[in-house]
Amino acid sequence: MTDWSTRLKTVKIERIHTWAFYLLCGFGLFSNISIAIANIFLGSLTALLLIRLWMKHDDWQDALPDGRLCAALFILMGAVVLSSFFSSDISYSLRTFGDYYGYRMIGLYAILLMVREKQRLTRIAVCIAASFAINDMAVIYQGVFQNNFRAAGFSIYMSVGGFLSMLLPALLLLLLSGRLDRRWRVPTIAVFLLGGAALLFNGTRGAWLAIPLTMMIGAAFLVRQKKNVLIGSLAALIVVSGILMLSPTLSSRFASIGDTHNQSNSERFLLWRSAYHMFEDHPLVGVGFAQFRNAYQGQYILPEAKERELGHAHSNVMQMLAECGIIGLLALVFFWYAYLSYGFRTWIAAHHVAALLIPAILLGLILQGLTEYNMGNSAVMKLHWTLMGLCLQWLRIDVDGRRLS
Repeated sequence: MTDWSTRLKTVKIERIHTWAFYLLCGFGLFSNISIAIANIFLGSLTALLLIRLWMKHDDWQDALPDGRLCAALFILMGAVVLSSFFSSDISYSLRTFGDYYGYRMIGLYAILLMVREKQRLTRIAVCIAASFAINDMAVIYQGVFQNNFRAAGFSIYMSVGGFLSMLLPALLLLLLSGRLDRRWRVPTIAVFLLGGAALLFNGTRGAWLAIPLTMMIGAAFLVRQKKNVLIGSLAALIVVSGILMLSPTLSSRFASIGDTHNQSNSERFLLWRSAYHMFEDHPLVGVGFAQFRNAYQGQYILPEAKERELGHAHSNVMQMLAECGIIGLLALVFFWYAYLSYGFRTWIAAHHVAALLIPAILLGLILQGLTEYNMGNSAVMKLHWTLMGLCLQWLRIDVDGRRLS
């Protein structure tokens, strides 16, 4: 009787895993083009994950492949919760914590616990790439035929900048690695070129800076002849320079990056000053997680600020410093260090491209997030955690050698 009940339970869990795979594919297909539909799949996946944990909960401790990754995540969560208890609205801060570190991370949790075959990982990745390509084509259409140089396709232009910052470096590394099956090479090149064109028409300056730098760092690990990285970078620079010269609008947008008199730039400087004043008044735990808007508009907005309805600091670092103080910022930096070092360390040991994709995806987020609060962008972070889950699980299946029972 015990054997039969055990077998029946195993069958039920496998069915749950299959449904989780389908829901992840659905989320991937709409991740770049409709956050509303993507949320339907993600909400269903959340319910399925809870059922799965109720039926089998003895393996969640080993979900992350390295104990330091788990420790870094818990330390970051702990710092955010600590800040929440010093918030002027504790209930709202804790609810937002549940959204940021629970719901938005469902893709990571679900993949690590319920996707055990590489073929399924590949299909989820293909769904994400298809969504990325469809939205990129919409961005290009808006740029070419509607003369829109802040094109967003079916999404929001800052979300598109976040998608591009993570996916373009990842696609380049996959192409350079030589690990792609021949049937996937041409489609991957096509998606990469679509993304490059969409990057120009999207006009997100932080992404313009973050993506080339992330690509060069990743390529430096993959390409044995380092001079080839330099040659490739120079060739890309020449092509981009030619495009900018042909388009006065793009050229003007690019030139504004270093213009301190540009209103977008000057408003960021004012926001960062306000964020630093919050840190000065609340150095240890900040004004409280998810309380930047209230603090800024209630007390810390500067008289010279023109855009007075802004609700975040336009920088991950300054946002964390203002809301969670030095404790929160140190926890965030340690979290970044843990995941970056794990990826680079595993690459050196195993030379598997999935290890290098982890820091590439994270670096894209970090570098673009120096001038944008992309950690507060729901669509970007849901995709980010799903991509991290795919990389970590691919690495575990191919390299870790542990039996996934």
